[in-house]
Amino acid sequence: MDLYTVRKQLNMGMPLTSIKLKVTDYARVSTDHLEQKKSLQNQVEHFEQYIKQNPNWTYVRGYVDDGITGTSDIKRDNFMKMIEDARSGKFDLIVTKEISRFSRNTLDSIKYTRELLSYGVAVLFVNDNINTAMPDSELRLTIMASMAQDEIRRLSERVKFGMNRAIERGEILGNNMLYGYKKEKDTGVLNIIEDEAKIVRRIYELYGIEKLSLSKISKTLNSEGLRTCQNKKWCISTISRMIENPKYKGYYCAKKSEIVDYMTKKIKYFEKDDWIIYEDKTRIPPIIDEELWERANTRLVTRKKAFSERKEKKNIYKNRYLYSAKIYCAEHNTVFHRREFRRVKKDITWVCSEYLKNGKTTCDSPNIRESELDTIFKDLISKLQIDSKDIIDILMNYYKHLEIDTGIDEKISSIKKEINNLYTKKDKILELSIQGGLSNEEFYERNNLFNNKINTLTKELNQLKIDKDKLKTTTDKTKELKNNLKQKVNSKSMITKIISSLLDHIVVSKISNNKNNMELNIFLSYKDNDNKKLQPILRSSYEFKRGYDTKGTKRYKVYYQMNCYFGDM
Repeated sequence: MDLYTVRKQLNMGMPLTSIKLKVTDYARVSTDHLEQKKSLQNQVEHFEQYIKQNPNWTYVRGYVDDGITGTSDIKRDNFMKMIEDARSGKFDLIVTKEISRFSRNTLDSIKYTRELLSYGVAVLFVNDNINTAMPDSELRLTIMASMAQDEIRRLSERVKFGMNRAIERGEILGNNMLYGYKKEKDTGVLNIIEDEAKIVRRIYELYGIEKLSLSKISKTLNSEGLRTCQNKKWCISTISRMIENPKYKGYYCAKKSEIVDYMTKKIKYFEKDDWIIYEDKTRIPPIIDEELWERANTRLVTRKKAFSERKEKKNIYKNRYLYSAKIYCAEHNTVFHRREFRRVKKDITWVCSEYLKNGKTTCDSPNIRESELDTIFKDLISKLQIDSKDIIDILMNYYKHLEIDTGIDEKISSIKKEINNLYTKKDKILELSIQGGLSNEEFYERNNLFNNKINTLTKELNQLKIDKDKLKTTTDKTKELKNNLKQKVNSKSMITKIISSLLDHIVVSKISNNKNNMELNIFLSYKDNDNKKLQPILRSSYEFKRGYDTKGTKRYKVYYQMNCYFGDM
């Protein structure tokens, strides 16, 4: 669409339907309820007919998002596809029911309509009578979109208020998707579904008595062809939530979570101590006796705590050493582990985990010495021109203002000269007074004026001298700082930090049949604006001598072929 031409035609009174355009439509409903699906079908049929009956418009197949909320655009796949197609010029106009169908977020409504206009695509909101091709549309759009956004806020608050009042009345919340129960519509009482209740009891017994893991229980149920009430396969999280649910022992439970913000849909999950929970076996008949429920939940809490501790330890190990979880075996795609071998002196070696578990018969990957890796990376840093001098210069830029020469010496010289001139003038008026050229009153008035100026300049001179001494001290300190930075940047700890931030991972493989010839494919997170693809930037060979000059020890050579890559991993 030529926006300038279209606006000119519209301003001249030509209706939008008289302009030749490629037109599509967008429809959305926020839930997948049957009545909403009918509404969606009606929207689609109406707009298709509306576009096709206009002889000046060419129909382009519309875009539909089914059962997706308007507060989040990321989840609306077809909406985002429509934006992409607009960029490609597939249509000139989008027809939609109202702003709330397009977006209930004011900022997003403006953002996307502006973006579409930049592609030459206008939006016609039929019910709101807004055509974004018109110059005054954005003001009207802002007002209407703000009203739509506020409506969803008020709706969210009404729902939250209603739920809190229902909790106070002890009403059982939720739909009829609680496995083992069916909720009566009129009374809200839960009735046991015996076929499902048998599975619930079995899960508690398998976990609480037979001590099966959640994973084994889910595999057992799935292997028997059993499904959840949503006709999905059993998973660990589903079984875990089932075991934790107090309703299965006949207890009312509410206020587990709350939506914090209606726009982001961020949920605040409360601690169990903050839940509203009490016994209500009249309306919630128990499927599990309390003893078994407590037994299963005690085990669940213990195992969750143990798992959390193991995970924490694993994370600590992962970041414990410079090369932890960063060296991989090309043959098995398994991580290398750190080992200390002591012969004549201590050395650190990285070995494939498959080799450590099953021996060299299963994995023939070479062992890597940490000292050799350190040498390779120091050389790599120099080749990438990560110069310590550059680092020091960057750091010193933060202290440049401390060494600014403000022309202090020139100012001191100028003030001294001005003071001397004032003393000369004082001498001259004194001579005039002696010769009778000035009265005593004139002499004292001028003399006092000169004295006041001299006092002011003297104070300024003294302050400049103090500032000069401070500047000299600061300059000496920045020189000292620069020397300290040189030592720090070139230290082993700093080199280690550079390698840590630079290295993404290393893939180790053996070259030919010689265990002493190995290949390292090193992948860096280092970015280069000119080479973003994964192409080799460095190929280098390294030779190291192993063994020690002691009796019975024979030296041998180890060869590394290093290929270095960088970019998006």
